[in-house]
Amino acid sequence: MDLHIYPFPNLYRIFKQNGFLGRERKVIYIDEYQYDNFVEKYRFTLAHEVGHFIMHESLYEGLSFNSEEEYIEWLQSRPRNSLGWFETHANWFAGQILVPTEWLEKYCVSLLESYRDQFSGIEYLSPEFWSYASNDLAEPFEVNPIVVEIRIRNEGLSEKYKDYYREK
Repeated sequence: MDLHIYPFPNLYRIFKQNGFLGRERKVIYIDEYQYDNFVEKYRFTLAHEVGHFIMHESLYEGLSFNSEEEYIEWLQSRPRNSLGWFETHANWFAGQILVPTEWLEKYCVSLLESYRDQFSGIEYLSPEFWSYASNDLAEPFEVNPIVVEIRIRNEGLSEKYKDYYREK
């Protein structure tokens, strides 16, 4: 993809941005502190910006700015709803890349099996169970638990496995 990653000092502190794809789509700027200290957040931000690179080329066409700071200010000046779809789309992309459905299902079943003795006889698992389970499931994917929780919800796995322990 020929993208470069640039740790941008104080990006979040000054501009309230975790990262962004540069206006010419050649550099992904990541908050330097995040880059150095939060691997899970860094990985998600990177995947999110790659999502913009792959899916949103048209958003970047015709943009011309004199500096990265000017570009960030333009991004921040956009009405929330004008970029919302693009941001949601990039978040979805990042979740798919970092937590692939096939592997997520395998880890969910493995986790459910590890709790079989503890939960035997339970009628159904509430959706809240997955909030707690996502803490364990996030580790092998090296993402924050909320990423796994959202993927479980989006893939319908809490519904699919709600009666996993029901006696058949």
